[in-house]
Amino acid sequence: MVEQIIARLEPLVTERRAARMQQVLATRSDHVAFVFEHMVDPHNLSAVLRTLEALSFQDAWLIGPAERVQLARRVTQGSEQWLTVHAREDTAECFADLRARGYRVVASHVAPGRSRPLNALDAGRRLALVFGNEHAGVSAEGVAQADDLFHIPMLGFVESFNLSVAAAICAHHLRGEMERRRAADACPERFALCARRRRELYAAWLCHSVRNAERVLAEAGLALPAAAGT
Repeated sequence: MVEQIIARLEPLVTERRAARMQQVLATRSDHVAFVFEHMVDPHNLSAVLRTLEALSFQDAWLIGPAERVQLARRVTQGSEQWLTVHAREDTAECFADLRARGYRVVASHVAPGRSRPLNALDAGRRLALVFGNEHAGVSAEGVAQADDLFHIPMLGFVESFNLSVAAAICAHHLRGEMERRRAADACPERFALCARRRRELYAAWLCHSVRNAERVLAEAGLALPAAAGT
């Protein structure tokens, strides 16, 4: 089905557009997942998603009732359509799903003697970084069930970063670590998406790029791919 969708829609975008999507896919990674628990400020969450897309991380996980998740479209600038956004209502369910996919779950939480600084995390492992909401931080359940805790060292008087800033610092740091390790190993494909997932995303992105894609596919007896983020 994926290849049929690509074959039908790819001729309907310009060569330049198709090349751009392939260029971005080559940089995409699901090596690090970013998890946001019980978000309350749509502007902060929207800014985070925009940052993750810019740094070419593919997966964001949202924990909490689906009806409460809102985005500020002027802030996201459409970045959410290029990401895979997973929704889970329960923290334990989300963590179990992440572990089943090979992630080590590390929660952002300052706990002297327990949490490690950001630069001490092993970027060679698949990591799922958990951030709590802007007021309460990661829940007690999330802290207790995480595999590890981490914090961003601070040198000034204030005791915390804004959520979107904290996530951006982590994303930029880990992207840099991944690039350094990839260069050191002389392995361009390290941390990249697998071939199957690249094709699935390419099909989904073509659907976003072709006007009336659903109608075009229906005429060929095809359906839009299932929504990413299940």
